[in-house]
Amino acid sequence: MDTLDIYMNGIRVGEYQRDRRGANIFTYDTDWLSSPGRRSLSLSLTLRPERYTGPQVYNFFDNLLPDSREIRERMVARFKANSTEPFDILSQVGRDCVGAIQLVPSGAAAPTIKRIEASALTDTELAKILNGYQAKKPLGMLDDTQDFRISLAGAQEKTALLFHQGHWCLPHNATPTTHIIKLPIGEIRSHDRVIDMTHSVENEYLCLKIAKAYGFETANCQMIMPDGIKALAVERFDRKMAPDNSWIMRLPQEDFCQVSGTSPARKYEVDGGPSISIIMQELLGAANPIHDRETFMRTQVLFWLLGATDGHAKNFSIFLERQDQYRLTPLYDILSAFPAISKKGLHEKDLRLAMSLKGSKGRETECRLIGPEHFFNTAGEVGFPLSSMERILHEMGSMTADLINKVAGELPAGFPSFIAEPIFEGMQRYSQRLLSLAKQR
Repeated sequence: MDTLDIYMNGIRVGEYQRDRRGANIFTYDTDWLSSPGRRSLSLSLTLRPERYTGPQVYNFFDNLLPDSREIRERMVARFKANSTEPFDILSQVGRDCVGAIQLVPSGAAAPTIKRIEASALTDTELAKILNGYQAKKPLGMLDDTQDFRISLAGAQEKTALLFHQGHWCLPHNATPTTHIIKLPIGEIRSHDRVIDMTHSVENEYLCLKIAKAYGFETANCQMIMPDGIKALAVERFDRKMAPDNSWIMRLPQEDFCQVSGTSPARKYEVDGGPSISIIMQELLGAANPIHDRETFMRTQVLFWLLGATDGHAKNFSIFLERQDQYRLTPLYDILSAFPAISKKGLHEKDLRLAMSLKGSKGRETECRLIGPEHFFNTAGEVGFPLSSMERILHEMGSMTADLINKVAGELPAGFPSFIAEPIFEGMQRYSQRLLSLAKQR
């Protein structure tokens, strides 16, 4: 039996095992089950003394890794893991995962967490790391940085670093990363079109700024340019400096694929992944269900206004708190598809929300066909008050014009107009549908 011990902030919470047949097993530590600070590893793996087996175990750990098979294969080659299976990769890179867990070989000493160990990077060294993941080094982990091992979920290649005392740093041993660093996605080519995402850094920066202006909690971010390399540095909200400033805490969280025990390959509703209805049902059990359910419904309106088509289950997460309380995390990973509309790229009919709304004759995802009635129908379907839905639509529609002017005035000098203008124009156009609703009622 292969075994990895699982720790949360230095406390052993359980073990992840793989038997001779390849079955994945998870068991909680008995001391953790009686600890005052106990909480479940996942809502799909709630606290109990009996062990867990089956797909929900495999899927939970699978969701800690990059979606891309190519990135996983490069991780295998880089660290000489036995396979692309979650257990084998996490045995090599499980010390810094999304959320609070750390995976170490069975019987190894508990990670020493209550100190910060790191090497400050020069701009040239930072640029080398960023060039590394452009040069197909997995998650920016270079061959000469043996101690730097991280695991990041998602489809986009990225890396993560520590920002400490005003410097970008390479963390050592059990010290966590604090920021996710993203370079431009580039061009996405198919046989009949080219989707230009070469300015995804500016796109995501603007979308998060817009979301914050609407009143949403979002991940904090900044655009950086070490040695002329453009990147977006996104502050991790699953990391927090300890009160005495001597170490960095890891905050437990999971995405809604993990919540529902769903494979990352099925993160989209169209592929069988979680829907608005499923997530709204889960949020009934949140610490503040009224607040979180309203935030989630407001987010669906935001994504439609932005033409943000990638709002799948892995792009929504919850914090896991003591006694199995939970709440929504800030928003993250928002990109508008409006700037990609062109003769050779996307057409507006191609813009489809990742989670469907209820129409009069079935489900609807096509942004250009969506109007207030789809949000009302969906609200009724998931037990969300229609009066609250009407208020959200009215508020967001009414504030959009002034919000655009405010955000536009705050953009840094030289911000590309060919990114900002299509987003602002799309928002303005869609918000008119919400304003027409206000006039009718």
